[in-house]
Amino acid sequence: MQTTARPGSSSEDTRARIIAAAKAIYEQNGTRGTTTREVAERAGVNAATLFRHFGNKHALLQAMRESACPLAVFESVLASLSGDLPMDLRTIARSMVETMHAQRALMCISLAEDAHAESVPEWRGPMQIMQRLENFLEAQIHSGHIRGDAHRLAAYFMGMCFSYVIARKIWDSYSIKEADLDCMVDIFLNGVK
Repeated sequence: MQTTARPGSSSEDTRARIIAAAKAIYEQNGTRGTTTREVAERAGVNAATLFRHFGNKHALLQAMRESACPLAVFESVLASLSGDLPMDLRTIARSMVETMHAQRALMCISLAEDAHAESVPEWRGPMQIMQRLENFLEAQIHSGHIRGDAHRLAAYFMGMCFSYVIARKIWDSYSIKEADLDCMVDIFLNGVK
């Protein structure tokens, strides 16, 4: 077992190793069953290095949350949109659902942790993605393609994606179905009436 930083490793590399180790252990043991000592051992650093980077277990969980939300990927999805609103919303939904699915275990852990917390921290990454989605929807409102409050629409659309990912295990499968994405976009654009 290695207990000090690896020679030649940068601070960012060390931080990334700690986050990856924490994510693996948290997904296996949950927040109550994970110790910072275990995380440090798996990351190949000593506990002092972990605390120097994150300060405490809560800050480490926050860093894991932030690393799980790839803003640059979402921005590239937005930059690649075609201008066909239903198709663009399917593209956005697919990107969100795929990203959330890849981070599903961490989302569940975070939700459980938040249920026990005295105050729930803001998830900066998802809020940044929601802001980008809100900007996209605001442009659609201004062009007359949709109507409503862009902030609420962004929250509802993102919430639909979130609910789909979290509840899929209950329904029947982990695979993303095109018909489900189509239905989500149809409900969003047209309602159910």
